[in-house]
Amino acid sequence: MIDLEMLQEKWTQQDRKLDESLQLNRRILMMSVTREVRSPLRRFVFFQGVAAAAGLAMLMAMGQFMYQHWMEPRFLVPAVILDVWVVVNVAVAIRQAVVAEQIEFDQPVTGIQKQLESLRIMRLRAFRWDLLTGQLVWWIPFLIVALQGAWGIDAYQIFGRNFLALNFLLGVAVIPVAIWASRKYGDRLGRSWLMRRVAEEIAGRDLRVAMDSLAKISEFDRE
Repeated sequence: MIDLEMLQEKWTQQDRKLDESLQLNRRILMMSVTREVRSPLRRFVFFQGVAAAAGLAMLMAMGQFMYQHWMEPRFLVPAVILDVWVVVNVAVAIRQAVVAEQIEFDQPVTGIQKQLESLRIMRLRAFRWDLLTGQLVWWIPFLIVALQGAWGIDAYQIFGRNFLALNFLLGVAVIPVAIWASRKYGDRLGRSWLMRRVAEEIAGRDLRVAMDSLAKISEFDRE
């Protein structure tokens, strides 16, 4: 009877040691993967900061342009449109950097994965609206401002007001069509390997690396 109790005690000790060993291995793995996750996130934050800084530099140049053409609506209006677009994008870049910095690594892995997925979706949505609205800003308004600001060339005289207005209206008309197409065919395209790959590249390679690193811990937990 005593031998049986001793045997049970040894088994209990072995189970405790095994559990402690597993916990230690998990902590070591967590520390290792956390470093792997933090590194691409730091790069992500850095590049968002670069984008925001570039946008701020452009806003300064735009401010100077608007000051010089304050009494010329034909140049002021496209400059204001371009300025608003840049302001929104600077705010979005800063917001994405803040969200990435606020990810808490002392929570369960599933929580970290959810935060990274939210950040990925945020970036995809930002890119979608950049793509839809960018065609308005970077075609006609930017053309007018760039030609006048850099070389003193009047785009209205070269292309004509009707041409510029027609192209701007066509850009506006494309937006609802593109939204309708994305809603109607989005699920079908989403199942395409190529489109998923494109979405990953748009969302950012650094975010994908971070999510792949977290998947290692999830596999360890399932085992």
